[in-house]
Amino acid sequence: MTNPFQDQRTFMEACGQTTDDENQDQYRLYLNLIEEEVQELRDSTTPESDLDALIDIMVVTIGAIYSMGADPKGAWEEVMRTNMAKININTGRVDKDNTGKVLKPEGWTAPVLKPFLHANHQ
Repeated sequence: MTNPFQDQRTFMEACGQTTDDENQDQYRLYLNLIEEEVQELRDSTTPESDLDALIDIMVVTIGAIYSMGADPKGAWEEVMRTNMAKININTGRVDKDNTGKVLKPEGWTAPVLKPFLHANHQ
């Protein structure tokens, strides 16, 4: 178990869930699970329960992405490609505004996620 996307796919398939096509009922289930896990995080009182909730949020989010018929690994790589493009090549750090928000450098482009959506979402 080293790839969270493949690990979740394996777990979902063991649960009899779909991972290759859009499944609206399953997607709604995962959206509800995300809400439950976020509430668990809000209610958490220890670093251990924070960590448990945060990992569970990742798990159910990956499940939701599979359930919508999308490719979570491909989408992750595309988003991270654009995030890494925000790193200033001269300093090795991101530039931020006075509120701490990361700035997008000149020429930065948003991630292109359409290729990672199931055909009926395109």
